[in-house]
Formats: sequence, C-alpha cells, structure tokens
Amino acid sequence: MDESAFSVFLSQLKNPFAVQMPAGKTNDQAAKAAGTAGPSLPVPAAVKTQTPPPKPFVAPKLKVSGVLWAGPKPQAIVNDLVVGIGDVVQEANVAAIRKGEVEFNAQGKNFIVEVQK
Repeated sequence: MDESAFSVFLSQLKNPFAVQMPAGKTNDQAAKAAGTAGPSLPVPAAVKTQTPPPKPFVAPKLKVSGVLWAGPKPQAIVNDLVVGIGDVVQEANVAAIRKGEVEFNAQGKNFIVEVQK
C-alpha cells in the first residue's frame, strides 16, 4: 500500500477519543436515534420519595473487666480504661454502672455489657 492510500485509509478511521454523537443532538436524542434509549416511563411519586432503610444497629466491641458501683461516683473498667457515668468509649456513652454490668448508649440505642469473669 502506498503512502497516499494509507493516509486516505487513516482519515476514514474514527477517533476513539472524539465525541461520536451527531452534531446538534442531545444524549437522549442520540440514544433514541441509535435505538439504545430505555423506555421513558414516568417514575411514580412513591418511588421518588422513598428513603433507604436504616442501617441495623451494631454495638461497639466493649469489654467490661470490673465495676465499682457503690458510692457517690460509680466507675467501671471498660476496654482497660477506668470510666464513669457520662464518659465515652468507642462512641458509646456510659449511661449507668450497676452491680455486674454497665449500660451504654450508642446511636440512640441502649445496651448492656456484663462484667466478664
């Protein structure tokens, strides 16, 4: 193949990086013309306003090693830290300290962790 025939051949190839849509048409019009557009059905209002379901509550990993519940200021050992009521451990607030257990609040949910033996 001579050089002029090769240059004609190259000029006929499409540039893969250039926009291949006909001039003056929108994406929707080009898709319809190409037969690749999906059905244009109206979206029901109930679907538009749906919110995704809430994520299930997963309590943080907390280990209660001991509690001191008697007295004016109860304390507990949680994840090797000495904590009192109102302290926060792994994004869980210490809500109550009782004999053998500590009550926490995380993500608006209360849960109890017993002292490990």
